[in-house]
Amino acid sequence: MKRVEKFWFLFLLMDFLIWFHTTETISVTASVSLFYYNSTSNRTVFERCECGQYGFNSPLLGAQGVVGIPLSADPYACDKNTDFSVTEAPWIALIERGNCTFAEKIQAATRRGAIAAVIYNSQGKGNNTLLMAHPGAEKIVAIMIGNLKGMEILHRIQSGMKVTMVIEVGKKRSLSMNIFTILFISVSFFIVAAATVGCYVSYSARRLILARAQSREQRRLRARAKKAIEEMQLRTLKEGDKETGPDGDSCVVCFEQYKPNDVMRVLTCNHVFHKTCIDPWLLEHGTCPLCKCDILKVLGVEMDVEPRSEPVQATGSSGQRPLSTVTIVNEEDNLSETASSGYDSVQGPDESAQEAHAPSESMSAVSSALLDHLYLAA
Repeated sequence: MKRVEKFWFLFLLMDFLIWFHTTETISVTASVSLFYYNSTSNRTVFERCECGQYGFNSPLLGAQGVVGIPLSADPYACDKNTDFSVTEAPWIALIERGNCTFAEKIQAATRRGAIAAVIYNSQGKGNNTLLMAHPGAEKIVAIMIGNLKGMEILHRIQSGMKVTMVIEVGKKRSLSMNIFTILFISVSFFIVAAATVGCYVSYSARRLILARAQSREQRRLRARAKKAIEEMQLRTLKEGDKETGPDGDSCVVCFEQYKPNDVMRVLTCNHVFHKTCIDPWLLEHGTCPLCKCDILKVLGVEMDVEPRSEPVQATGSSGQRPLSTVTIVNEEDNLSETASSGYDSVQGPDESAQEAHAPSESMSAVSSALLDHLYLAA
C-alpha cells in the first residue's frame, strides 16, 4: 500500500511539473536597424535584421543613436575609465565579449553616457547569441549580437563610416520546451533514484530482519544444546583408573594426558573427554571427536533446525517398531527423555574406559553399538 501511495504521489508531482511549465523563461529578440553613412560618396546604406537578443536584466525598451567603439587598443571595455569614439548623445556603445563580465562592460558605457550597449559575441561563435545576465547594470538597454555582425559594424566604423543603430523590441521566444525537457529528465532521474533507494532499503531491511531472526534462533538452540550437554554424565578419574595408568590415553581435544581428579564428560557413544574440552567442542561441532557420532542430534538438538520441521524417526533393521526418536522441535520433555536414554548403556567406569580406548573400532561397529544402546533405552 505504501508503495502504491508513493507511486501516485510521484505521478501527481510529474503532472504538476508538466502543468507548471507554462511559467516560462522568455527570451526577447531585438530588431536591429543599421544606417551606414559614407561621407565621401554621401550615400547611406540601410539594413535590418532580427539578430539581437535582450539581456536578462535589460529593460525591454527601444534605443536609437550613433554607434561608438572603445578608443583604446582593448576592445573589451573592461576598464571603468574606457573612452569611446562618440561622446555626443544619444549614442550606443559597441563592445566585444570577453575578459570581464557583461555588467562591467555595460557600466563602463553607462558612465560615458551611452543610452544602450551592444555586446557582440566572441570570435568563432558566428552569429550565435546567448541570454546575457548582467545584474547591477540595469539602467540602459543591453543586447547581444553575433560576432560576424559585430565585426562588420566595427570594420565600417574603423573605415570612417558613420553608423546609426535603431534597436526595437522584437518577438518573444519561449524556452519552455528546453525547460520542460530539463524538468522531465530531472523528475525521471528522481523517480528512478527514489525507486532504487526504496528497493535497496527494503532489501536491506528484509535481510536485517532475517538475520536477526536467525540469530535469535541460533542463540535459542545454542542455549538448549548447552543445557543438554550439561545433563550428560560426568565422571571424576581416580588413582588406578585405566585412563591414568602408564598405557593411558590423552584427550584428543587438548592432547594432555589424563590425570587423577580430572573431571570427564561421558558422551552417549561412551567416549570420555575432559569436561572443559569437550563441552565447547560439542557446542561448536556437535559430534564426537573420535567416532563422529552426532551427539547433539542424539540429545534431541538440531543446530541447523528449520522452523516447523517434522520429527525424524530412526527405525530398526526389522522395520517393525522405532528404536528411538530424534526430536527437532522445541520440547523440553522430549529433550530430557532423549538425553537420558543415552546413559542406560553405561555399565561402569571400567567398561566405558575400555570402549573409549578401542582405536581400531570401525565406524560400522560404533553405529551398531549406538543402535543397540538406543534399542535398550526404548
